[in-house]
Amino acid sequence: MASSWRLCPRTLLLFTSAVHAASPVRASTSCRAAMPSSYYRKDGVKITHDPYAPGMAAKYGAPGKTDADGFDPYADSVGAGIYSGTVQRAADGSVVIGRQYQGHNPRPGPVYSGGGYTPISEAISRFHAEMRSGAAETDTTLAKLLDAHPDLVNDVATGGASPLHTCGMSRSNQHATAFLIARGADLAAMDTYGYTPLDRMASNNLAVGAAALLAFGAEPDAHGPPFDVAMDAEAKDVLAVLEKYEERVTDKPVTKIVVYSEVEPAVAGTYTRRPASEIPEGFRDVCVDNGWDVDATWRKLNGGGEDGAWFKKDADTSYIYFNKSDQN
Repeated sequence: MASSWRLCPRTLLLFTSAVHAASPVRASTSCRAAMPSSYYRKDGVKITHDPYAPGMAAKYGAPGKTDADGFDPYADSVGAGIYSGTVQRAADGSVVIGRQYQGHNPRPGPVYSGGGYTPISEAISRFHAEMRSGAAETDTTLAKLLDAHPDLVNDVATGGASPLHTCGMSRSNQHATAFLIARGADLAAMDTYGYTPLDRMASNNLAVGAAALLAFGAEPDAHGPPFDVAMDAEAKDVLAVLEKYEERVTDKPVTKIVVYSEVEPAVAGTYTRRPASEIPEGFRDVCVDNGWDVDATWRKLNGGGEDGAWFKKDADTSYIYFNKSDQN
C-alpha cells in the first residue's frame, strides 16, 4: 500500500495522504453564519467526532501536520500505526499487546512495529485493480501471497484488524472479501474497537463487502450491532443490504434449534423441525397417562404457526413446541 494512501480509524476508508477538510453541514435557518452541526467525509460517510474540538490539534497535529502513521481528525483517517499495520512480535511469534499507537484507542492492543502496512493489507489493496486489469484471480498478488503463506488469511495487524477488516477499509478493498472468505477468513473476528468485519463494512458504507459477508453466513448480531453502526455513519447502502437480509431471514422458516445448557445438559442438543401431523412421543405419553384424547389435545395446545411445526431432539425423544395455553 503506497504511502500516499491512508486508512480511516473508526470508518477505515482509504484516502490520499493530502488532508481533506471535512465538509460541514450548516444550518440555514438564519442569515448569520451558523456553527457546523455535522461533518462528513468526501465519500459521504458521517464523521462522528468534532475535528476541531479543543485539544484535537494538540494531540494529533494541526491540519496538514498530522502524523502519517496516526490519526488525522480532519479527514477522519488513520495510518498504519493505528490500523492494518505491522505489529511487534515476541520471540515465540506471539503478538505483543500494549499501548496502541498515539493512544487513539485507549484499549490495549497489538503494538505497531513501524513497518507500514502488512503484506496482506498491501495485497488486498491491489486485488480489485489487478482483477480489473484482466489478471486471473489465481494470479493476483493476494492469491500468490496466500498460496505461499495460507496462515495470513487470519493475520493480526494494528488495531486488531484481520484481513477481512482490512477489506472494510475502502470501496476497492471490499472486492477481496469473498476471495478471503473462500480461503478461510474468520467472519466473526473482532478488532480492538469491538468491530466485526460486517460492522466495519457498515461503518464505511461498503455494500459489496457487507453483502458478501452475509452471503457466506456472517451473523449481524453475533458480536456487534451493524445496524447501529450504519445508522451512526448514515451508511445508506449498507442499511439497504442489511434490511434486505433481514427480510430474507424473516421469511425463511426455522429448520432447527440448537440448545446449549450447562445447568441442564440433558436438554442440550440439536432439535429438527417436524410437521404437526407427527405428534411428539413424549406428548402422546403424557396424554395417555392422564386419560386425555391425544389428537384433540394436540390440536388444542399446539401453536406452532400455520403448519403447527415442532422440533424433535436428534439424539432422543425430547421435543420443543409452542403451547398455545402459555400465551398471555
